[in-house]
Amino acid sequence: MGRHTAHRPRVGSVRIRALLCLGLLATPAVAGTFAFWTDDVQITGTTLTAATLDINVKGGDPQATSTLAMGAMVPGSSSAEVLPVNNVGTAPAKYSMTGGLTGTDAAAFSTAATDGLLLTIRSGGTVSGSGSTATCSGGTALVSATPLTATTSTVILTKTQTAQLAATSGSESLCFQIKLADTAPSSLQGKTATATFTVTGTSDLS
Repeated sequence: MGRHTAHRPRVGSVRIRALLCLGLLATPAVAGTFAFWTDDVQITGTTLTAATLDINVKGGDPQATSTLAMGAMVPGSSSAEVLPVNNVGTAPAKYSMTGGLTGTDAAAFSTAATDGLLLTIRSGGTVSGSGSTATCSGGTALVSATPLTATTSTVILTKTQTAQLAATSGSESLCFQIKLADTAPSSLQGKTATATFTVTGTSDLS
């Protein structure tokens, strides 16, 4: 019979492989852990203050005027006064104006319409004459011989008609003229009404 040669295992190689396998199995998969540094920066000093909107007329708020008042009017009588509209606020502004007549006889003048009390406003205009013959001349006409109504909310000027007033010192000089129409009827004799105007400022500059 043939002789079989027994192969002895190579102990060293088996042991090394075993150790390698054990080493791989025993090594956990650990993610790296790092320390992070941070730094903060504060932004300070951001103070936010709203502007002010402040309009006055001839330095007054409200403004009372007697120069436009007339007594003993007859057809053709007129009075005039320059009334600057000033912006003393910290925001640029435009303004609009409403106005009309009040008093017991306001309706009588309003009904007379173009034969009643007529308003003229001239931007940059000046006063010519005095007393019951004072008129506005020069400048740019914003309102021309428009009848005053018995409704004080009647629109007289819109903001698109007026100049933009710069903050703090912006001003537009307006010459107001009120005239009893040359054709005023006798039915207005002895009648009395009070003209009232309201200037409204706005930060809407469109």
